[in-house]
Amino acid sequence: MKKISFICLVVGLTLAVGVGSFAADNGHRSLLSPISKLLPDNIIPEPTRWHQPDLIPNTLFAVLVLTLFFIFVTRKLKRIPEGKGQTLLEVFVGGITDFFGGILGDHGKKYVPFVGSLFIFILFLNFLGIIPGLQPPTADLNTTLALGITAVLGVQIIAIKELGIGGYLKHLAGDPPLLGILMFPLEVIAQLSRAGSLAVRLFGNIFGEKSVVIQLTMLGIIPIVGTAFFIPIPVQIPMLFFGLFAGFLQAFVFTILTSIYIVLFIEHDEEAHEAHH
Repeated sequence: MKKISFICLVVGLTLAVGVGSFAADNGHRSLLSPISKLLPDNIIPEPTRWHQPDLIPNTLFAVLVLTLFFIFVTRKLKRIPEGKGQTLLEVFVGGITDFFGGILGDHGKKYVPFVGSLFIFILFLNFLGIIPGLQPPTADLNTTLALGITAVLGVQIIAIKELGIGGYLKHLAGDPPLLGILMFPLEVIAQLSRAGSLAVRLFGNIFGEKSVVIQLTMLGIIPIVGTAFFIPIPVQIPMLFFGLFAGFLQAFVFTILTSIYIVLFIEHDEEAHEAHH
């Protein structure tokens, strides 16, 4: 039984990357590319090296799957778990709450749903490339930049909520107040640059990992009389497992940095209260 499971795993992963690599051969298209043709031309850009023409369908697919999944697993929750499904869900959610709650502190625990949702969404987007015929949207700079802007914008909204407009502007001006004229524009630039830093880090790692997997898969393609015949040589299997680790790690790092950005504002608020008392 274990031998059959292992064979199924190897064949499944090989087909996953094989189908994905063929789909990606034309401007990083996936098997969802027919949906792209139904969307207006101004939404889907022309294929380039850095753009997936079917980026939006892949992302919408991820949103749809996650929405249906959480609707399904939460529709019959009990106060006391009666099955393995709810127990695993509570362990997963509890782990996210405890870890990121520990970073955010007692005052910032109420923002765990924000950073936790980012983590789950980015993790699923990273792992989407393992599914046959799909591409990870985070291998496109458009997606990671949108995620970076969302994270930084969320941090600013939380900061204004915690500090108020006056306290938020004072935080950007820094101390001492006399240097505010110089520090304020620098701090604004620093806040904006965080979105680009988050985006480029996530994009570079996922795009690089996906590119290596595709190139390794191409080693199993043998041209025969002007055609390409795919031989499932699983040379990319070790890289796939590394991709699973890298996808988790990058979602983890992205969310930790977002949590730290929140903490920097919350700590400033707590220090101000302590100084006042």
